[in-house]
Amino acid sequence: MLLIGAVLLQATLSPYIRINGIQPDLVFILVVGWIILRGSGDGLTWALVGGLCLDFVSAAPFGVFTVTMLVVALTANISHGRIFGGSLVLPLSLTFPLSLLFNTLALLLLNILGRPVIWVDAFSHVLLPAALVNTAVMLLIFPLLYLLNRYLDPQPLSF
Repeated sequence: MLLIGAVLLQATLSPYIRINGIQPDLVFILVVGWIILRGSGDGLTWALVGGLCLDFVSAAPFGVFTVTMLVVALTANISHGRIFGGSLVLPLSLTFPLSLLFNTLALLLLNILGRPVIWVDAFSHVLLPAALVNTAVMLLIFPLLYLLNRYLDPQPLSF
């Protein structure tokens, strides 16, 4: 339900949630954060559902966002359970490069499918600013995901 809400929010309220003209990729942020917390099982499910939902509400050819979200999810999965656990260090350090990967791969697929892309302008006016905005939004979203994860999977106290 959280992903579907994020897709609807991203699709319908995008003119109102822009930061310096750039819209945060809420579904991408949720998927990356969830993979860091829960690993590939739940994370790949979130990536598939999120990507399909984005494809349904997007004007892009169907499958572009599903493919890009799954690639990002598989890449982000290498971080699950590493040194930093639930701290903000890992999601913040991964969000910027994964955002570049997500948006670059989406543009590359669109270009392959016949949509023209001006790469220099896209990199300087879309890809870099979007990665910065996504990283800033991850700073706000990850603590909430962490709390949701703790609520869904409480750890017993050990004595």
